[in-house]
Amino acid sequence: MKRNLLFIIALFVCALTFGQGELDAYRYSSSDLSGTARGQAMGGAFGALGGDMTGVAINPAGIGVYRSSEIVANMSLTSPIIRGITNSESNTSFHFDNLSYVGYYPIIKGSMLSLNFGFNYNRIKSFDQRYSASGSKMNASLTDYMAYLTNGINHSTWDNENLYKNPNIPWLSILAWDGYLINPGNGNNDYSSLLDPGEQVSPNLKVSEKGQIETYDFTIGSNISNKFYWGATITITELSYLMNSSYDESFLGPAGGGFTLENFLKSEGSGIQFKAGIIYRPTDVLRLGLSYHSPTWYTMTDYFRARLTPRGIYGNDGKLVEYTETPTDDDNTTTASTNYILRTPGRWTLSAAAVLSTQAILSLDYEITNYASMNLKDDNGNDWKDVNSIINEDFKNTSTIRTGFELRFTPQFSGRIGAAWSQNPYQSDIKSLGDIALPAGTIPNYTLSDDVYYITSGVGFRFTPQFYMDFALVYRTQKDYLYYFPTDVGIPSLTDSFAGTFTNKTLKGLLTFGYKF
Repeated sequence: MKRNLLFIIALFVCALTFGQGELDAYRYSSSDLSGTARGQAMGGAFGALGGDMTGVAINPAGIGVYRSSEIVANMSLTSPIIRGITNSESNTSFHFDNLSYVGYYPIIKGSMLSLNFGFNYNRIKSFDQRYSASGSKMNASLTDYMAYLTNGINHSTWDNENLYKNPNIPWLSILAWDGYLINPGNGNNDYSSLLDPGEQVSPNLKVSEKGQIETYDFTIGSNISNKFYWGATITITELSYLMNSSYDESFLGPAGGGFTLENFLKSEGSGIQFKAGIIYRPTDVLRLGLSYHSPTWYTMTDYFRARLTPRGIYGNDGKLVEYTETPTDDDNTTTASTNYILRTPGRWTLSAAAVLSTQAILSLDYEITNYASMNLKDDNGNDWKDVNSIINEDFKNTSTIRTGFELRFTPQFSGRIGAAWSQNPYQSDIKSLGDIALPAGTIPNYTLSDDVYYITSGVGFRFTPQFYMDFALVYRTQKDYLYYFPTDVGIPSLTDSFAGTFTNKTLKGLLTFGYKF
């Protein structure tokens, strides 16, 4: 998995001026367990069941199972709990994250018993979290990585104006040069850190993330002889992501000093996706489902800004360097932006469920997603071949398993439990990949996420034949590996910028109200 130098330089030209990289593509391509309280209480295993908008989102054929019209609204309260070497500032958040309508239209004509239509708004992912990490006596420095990025740029280049318009110069290199964090080396294209060999640093990182991915599903489906159900969906997706980070280093050598690198990133996008599925009911007990979700084709825009503030560092004029930043307008708002196209991976879901009269339900979903098929292009449709080659090298097919059980104690009261597991998408061991992952732009820090586990439970109350309420608790846990910046890029000094591992846990409560008519 070691990348040769020429290949990495080609990637820098494409992504590191300020574009998106492999980790950004994955951030916007993955989703969380979502849907109604009933669906999530059963681990999201609704691909073969239908009759619930969680199942329709997984398998559009589930809309054919409906035998009445329905309106559903869902609310959630989420409390994040991050544990590890990092300190978390966890906030409990309330969201109105699901609203749906299904129209049931019976047809007494041949074998087609109904033709149903539905709309479903679903909040499928939240980016909200804040965390921080700090260390002491770290041998690696971000200035070493900055020097590495800058190697290959002729010293005379810095005499030119409008460096930020040069696509061959990483923006992090410009900040480092203007901030006097790197020095020219002996060769005309070589650079080195301003630190003495062996000088250690104390890092401090703070990150705040917000945003969500929302989907709007428009579904049509039918019931054929109570044996076969089909459905198709057009999905409109909206994406919003906001990140603020601050990376600080204090130099521990005799001269002291240090710097703070602040980054702002806002990503906005809209996309379209197609879904199709079938459910087959060979017996009254057994239901089998198959569904396909096409890739989502996003049109994306990123807005970004970076500011580097050195401490105790003098310029060539003998004065202290105050700060350097990426281009801004007179109002000090961000002007740097880039437009691009993101294609997320498609996915297949195989499902099976046993419906035991009106007493119990047991269900199982198996989902496969090929994250190696993620793709980035510029806004003109030109393929970012180097970034996409790295995506293909680092990512793989992943499996997701969801299972759920429901027991009806009385006609009015039901209990539910479930579990889900989603495999991490990386081709190799996470720690090995972490050493060579290449973040894009001026943001040096990144996380690699391991497998995701869910444990779910809930209850349902039917107050009248028309009105019901469901409640669910969803416990989610995932291990994340945090890096201050890439650690293994062919430089012996970059060996320990790994900040550590933390366990990202959330507890979510959901309340769903439904009305059938």
